[in-house]
Amino acid sequence: MRLIGGLLVLLGLHFLSSALAQGAEEYFARCQRLYQRGALESAQATCELALTSDPEHRPSLLLLARIHLERGDLAQAESYLGRLGDEPEAQLLRARLLLQKGQAAEVLRLSLPPGPEANLLRAMALEALRQYEEALRLAQGLPSTPEARLLLSRLHLALGRPQEGLVFLGSTLVERLERGRLLFLSGKPQEAIPILEGLLPELSAQPKLQSQALSLLALAYLGQGQLAQGQAALKQLSALENLPARFLAQAWPWLIVFLAFLLLVLLGESRIEPLRTLEVVEDPLPGPGSLYLTLLGGLLVSLLLTLFLGKALFGNALALITPYQKDLILPSFYLFYGLLLFVNLLLLKGFRSRLSALLGPWSTWIEGFWVGPALVLLLFVYGWARGFLGLGTLPLNLLAFLGLALMEPFFRGLVPLVLRERYRDLAPHLAVLLFAVAVPGPTFLLLLLGAGLLWAKERAEGTLGLALGWVVAGVILALFPALWLRAF
Repeated sequence: MRLIGGLLVLLGLHFLSSALAQGAEEYFARCQRLYQRGALESAQATCELALTSDPEHRPSLLLLARIHLERGDLAQAESYLGRLGDEPEAQLLRARLLLQKGQAAEVLRLSLPPGPEANLLRAMALEALRQYEEALRLAQGLPSTPEARLLLSRLHLALGRPQEGLVFLGSTLVERLERGRLLFLSGKPQEAIPILEGLLPELSAQPKLQSQALSLLALAYLGQGQLAQGQAALKQLSALENLPARFLAQAWPWLIVFLAFLLLVLLGESRIEPLRTLEVVEDPLPGPGSLYLTLLGGLLVSLLLTLFLGKALFGNALALITPYQKDLILPSFYLFYGLLLFVNLLLLKGFRSRLSALLGPWSTWIEGFWVGPALVLLLFVYGWARGFLGLGTLPLNLLAFLGLALMEPFFRGLVPLVLRERYRDLAPHLAVLLFAVAVPGPTFLLLLLGAGLLWAKERAEGTLGLALGWVVAGVILALFPALWLRAF
C-alpha cells in the first residue's frame, strides 16, 4: 500500500508540473502576441503570470527583460537577466542594457554569439563611441530591419551625408519621422513639413516621438518665416514638454557666468570714488558702455549675416541653432564676429589710436608657435573631460579659429585696458567673464580660454602672438583626420 501511495504522489507531482508548464507556455504565447502588437504593459503582465506558473520559465524571463529594456526600466531588466546566466540571447540583451546605460565600450568586450543582432549591437556601440566609419562598415552587411536602417541613416548623418541616409529608410513610423528629420537637416524643409504634419495624428500615443516631430516642425516653420505655424507647433510642444526647463538645461552655464559678471560690475561701481568721474584727460579711453555697444552691434550683425547664410544654404534661417546645420554655419558666424570687432578697432577713432599698442611689438609674433600647440592641448583635455559632463565644444574649423584670432586685440587688448581704467583690480576677472558672456559657445571652455590667453597676453606683452596662436592651432587641427578630431 505504501508503494502504491508513493507512486500516486509521484504521478500527481508529474501531472501538476506538466499542467504548470503548459500554463506557462500558454501565457507566454499570449505574451508574445501582445508584444508583437506593441502592447507592452499587457505583455508584461501576461509574462508575469507565466512566471507565476513557472518561476524559471526562460522564454518569459527573456521577453520580460526585453520589455523592460524597451520601457527604459533598466534595473528590472538587469534583475531578470541575472536569472538567465550566460545563454546567448541573454548576452545580446545585456549588450542592449549596457548601451542604454551609456557603457558602449563594455559591449565590445562581451562575448556575443555570432549573428546579425550581435553585429548590429557592435555597430551601435561603435556609433556611441563616435567611431562612425568602422560602425558603417559593420552596419552595411546587416539584414534590412528597421533598427539597422535607422542606424545606417544616423551614421550617414554623423558623417555629413544626410542625403545618402535617406536611401535606407523604410515605411515604419519611426523611419518616416527620421525621413522628415533628414530632409529638413539636408535643406529641404518644404518636403519635410508635409511628412512631419502627416505623422502627428499617428504619434498621439507616443509622446516622445511626437515631441521630436513637433520640435522639428517648430524649427522648420520658424526658419521659413511662417511664424503662426511655428507658434502653433511650439504651443503643442509645450503641452508635452517643459520648454523653459529645456532652455535652462542648455543655458544655465551662460546664465551663471552672466550673473557673476553683473555682480562684479556692481561691486566695481560701488568702489568708484565720486571725484574720479570728474577727471579730465587728453585722448580718454572709451568707456565700458562703448565696449558693450560695440559687442552688441557686432553680435547682432553677425547673427543677421548668419541668418541669411543659413537661409541660402539650407532654406532655414535658424540653421545656427539646428542640429547638423549649426556645425556647418557656426564657423562662419565666428568669422563674421571676429571681422566686425577688428574692423571696429580700425575705424572707430577711440579704438584706432591704440591698435598698435594692443597688438604689441611685431617681434611677439613668434609667441604664436607655443600658444597654438597649447590651445590644441587644452582643447584635447577639455574634450576628454566634457564627455563626462555633457558639455559642448568649439567648432574645430579653421574659419572659426580665424574669427577667434581676429577677436584677440579686442578681448585681450582693448577690454582689459578699458575695464582697468574704471574697475582697477577687478578688470582681469571682468575681462575673462565678458569673453564667455559675449561669445556664443561652450561657456566653461571660453572661461578657461579667456583666463589662459589673458595670462599669455601679459607674458607676450601684446595680442599679435595670441592671434597667430589661434591660426597655428587651426592649421594643426585641419591636418588631423576626422576620427582624431572626435576626441576633442
